[in-house]
Amino acid sequence: MQTTYLKHFVDVAEKGSIGAAAAADFISPQGMSRSISVLESELGCTLFSKKPNGMALTRFGEALLDDAKEILALEQEMKARVARIQSSDLENGTSDLLLLYLNNIAFDAALFSPLTDSIEEAFASARFFQCDNEEIADSLLAADEAQQDALALGLLCLFSTDTERNSELLERLYARGFAFQPYLESYDEVMVPADSDLASKTSLSKSDILSYPLIVSGGDIQRVCEKVFGKASIYMVTADSLFRYQVVQKGQAITVVPAFHHIVDSGAQGTVVVPMKEPYYLEVGFVAKREVMESPVVKRLFAKLNAYYSKFASSPYISLVPSEITSVSAEEARSASTMDSLCKRFCGKYKLSQREGEILVPLLAGKTARPIAEELSVGTATVKSHIYSIYKKAGVHSQKDLMTLFREMEV
Repeated sequence: MQTTYLKHFVDVAEKGSIGAAAAADFISPQGMSRSISVLESELGCTLFSKKPNGMALTRFGEALLDDAKEILALEQEMKARVARIQSSDLENGTSDLLLLYLNNIAFDAALFSPLTDSIEEAFASARFFQCDNEEIADSLLAADEAQQDALALGLLCLFSTDTERNSELLERLYARGFAFQPYLESYDEVMVPADSDLASKTSLSKSDILSYPLIVSGGDIQRVCEKVFGKASIYMVTADSLFRYQVVQKGQAITVVPAFHHIVDSGAQGTVVVPMKEPYYLEVGFVAKREVMESPVVKRLFAKLNAYYSKFASSPYISLVPSEITSVSAEEARSASTMDSLCKRFCGKYKLSQREGEILVPLLAGKTARPIAEELSVGTATVKSHIYSIYKKAGVHSQKDLMTLFREMEV
């Protein structure tokens, strides 16, 4: 049972209506109703009855309301106790203490599972915090202001839809001496029920996506989806990824997942992941003070990540960004060279022209005609014509089929 559902229960009881509680918690009324329904299902009772002027507690709701409040209060006390222990550790000068603030998207998708799996090998003590980008920046700045004796490191996910917001956030950090190092780039796709009409499509248009309700995680991805698809498209907001996948599996909604979802295998049976016709992109990177970036323990951490992600350097789902923290591995450089070699082999095998070869690389990275045209400074219609030619020469009918054909060359 999630405490989020208990909070929604308490809020509806106190506000007197689904709409008022949803507005207070910044989720849709449908999402609030779903939370109450799930909680009622788990408890095996009805908590509210509908009245002309709102929602009224049933006898079960009245009996359980104080319990819910007590559990929520205990949750807050547990968090406060953790904070007190952390403060004590810092005052006592605990060595190699890492405060790691992970963005929800990367955390939920298990993108940096090798980081969390091996963290104990690199650090004497580590604390993880799941945040959105703004919370990461605020936490890093607060830690710096308090001059904590700890290594504070943040993991940001910057979306292409938030260019101005991203710049303002980074400027705040730069002004206080923080450095940002990009690590990889990816893009979002859509997880749909395997038996739905969307599952058979090679890519999804905005109208395709809007034909189903969306269930999303909160924070940055909620804001992105509201900006791209509209607030009315959001059916529910939940931080529980497994629950999101189960809702999709049952055919009740669809959700967005990063393309690197394919390489971490964090999905659910009964679902299919389909690309967007016009995807938005995200840049994942680390932010910290320069001395933290250069500390031996953090360098060991980056080395572990590079050893893991160099295996995916030729993947169409992620692109490692050349930077101080990703250009330290000779193996990674060899992987990039291998990708170039594979592209040349592919062009030769299917007799692609020089321009088609230039378009092949971003096409394999999941980009569509418009961003490719902007990248190459040519017309969108011209790029579409070359993409059609690539498909025809390779004997495929979609970008997804092209990616599959290319991956078969790696075997």
